[in-house]
Amino acid sequence: MRSFLVAAIGLCLLITLSSHALDLSPDEKKLQTEFDKAYRVPDKVQRVVALSMLEGAKHPTSWQKLMGVASSDPEPEVRLAAFTVLAKEPARDPNLERMLLSLFSGIKFNDFDMRLNYVKAMAPSQFKYELVAAVADQLSKMRYPDVPKYIPQSSGPGGSSNGNAQQIKAAQKARKEFEELLEAFNAFAQSDVVAPTKESPLLLPKWFQANAAKIAAADKELADRNKKEDAEAAKAAKEAAAEAAKAAK
Repeated sequence: MRSFLVAAIGLCLLITLSSHALDLSPDEKKLQTEFDKAYRVPDKVQRVVALSMLEGAKHPTSWQKLMGVASSDPEPEVRLAAFTVLAKEPARDPNLERMLLSLFSGIKFNDFDMRLNYVKAMAPSQFKYELVAAVADQLSKMRYPDVPKYIPQSSGPGGSSNGNAQQIKAAQKARKEFEELLEAFNAFAQSDVVAPTKESPLLLPKWFQANAAKIAAADKELADRNKKEDAEAAKAAKEAAAEAAKAAK
């Protein structure tokens, strides 16, 4: 399935998303300073509380602070909290999504609980393309097996064994994990692969390939709209400052 992910990345590179520099506002700069002080404490609960100071941050330097916490804090709960705040930030630059993707890609594939938590946390992200591609790729590598019927086996005269109980347990676990991850995926991807079947892991790459251009176009439209809004806001602020300076003379 590596070719599937490579194709996804390739299409993303072909569709250039609008990136733009946004001035760091005095208010956000002040919040960054307050966050730096509040975060430098040994108590993990207080560190999580400190992360809320950067909710709604628009500047890449604020996102970088969150990414630093999400990648290096010693406590997994704090790292997940930082990722969660980062996923909720206003979409102003597609690099925000790439930060989320980088953090998600660093999770070991066999750490299912952690992967599931991060997929749930990424749902609010306004940019979708790369995250949808990554999770769809992971789902395509999983399986949704049939649960075999129990077959008792005797270990000899007067003896007994669990038969294929372990095989049944493994199939049930695989199905449960696929169901949970698919549900979390559809919370933001809204694919048409809803009811899991044995074919679902094969259907998801096909669904993504059929919808990739539409998802990427929506991301580009969002970035362009935000760029326009920021430019208009900056122009209005500049004109207001000029009028204030003029009136003060």
